[in-house]
Amino acid sequence: MRRLLILIILFSPALAFAGSEMITGKATPQEVHTKVVEAAQYLSTTGKSGLKEFRMPAGKFVWKNAHVWVTQCEKNFCLPSPKSKDIGLSLSKMKCYKTGKFYILDLCSDAMYNPKGAWIEYWFPKPGYDKPQRKISFMMPVPGMTYQVVSGIYDESTTMEELKRIANLK
Repeated sequence: MRRLLILIILFSPALAFAGSEMITGKATPQEVHTKVVEAAQYLSTTGKSGLKEFRMPAGKFVWKNAHVWVTQCEKNFCLPSPKSKDIGLSLSKMKCYKTGKFYILDLCSDAMYNPKGAWIEYWFPKPGYDKPQRKISFMMPVPGMTYQVVSGIYDESTTMEELKRIANLK
């Protein structure tokens, strides 16, 4: 019993960092695009019953330090996701910390009617930093549904032109 307690004490700090980028890895823009496309196809095939997959913290659309979530741009809100604080969040409350623009609403207007989707960049707080960091997100409409799927990562270097190439956008 005593040894078990010692092991728990020794390994608990490691468990606390198990979700960090150092342990899980850092998602790439290419992975974001691939997962969003996969998510749009999945949801188009499964219909509303497929929404539950996007709520699971260990679901198929959660990887490394990223996840795909579902929005309804027309209704101006986010559906439940692995990040419970986003449930029902109004898209009009998601502002860029540098420009003050409503980045998700801008992304909705670019992506909602474009079957190939759209990228956007914005600045958002990142744990461990004093100033907001650059973040990129890709959104794509779900064929045959009123939903859109989106994912984003912190990325300081990939240009918008490179992102457009990844998604085959012109």
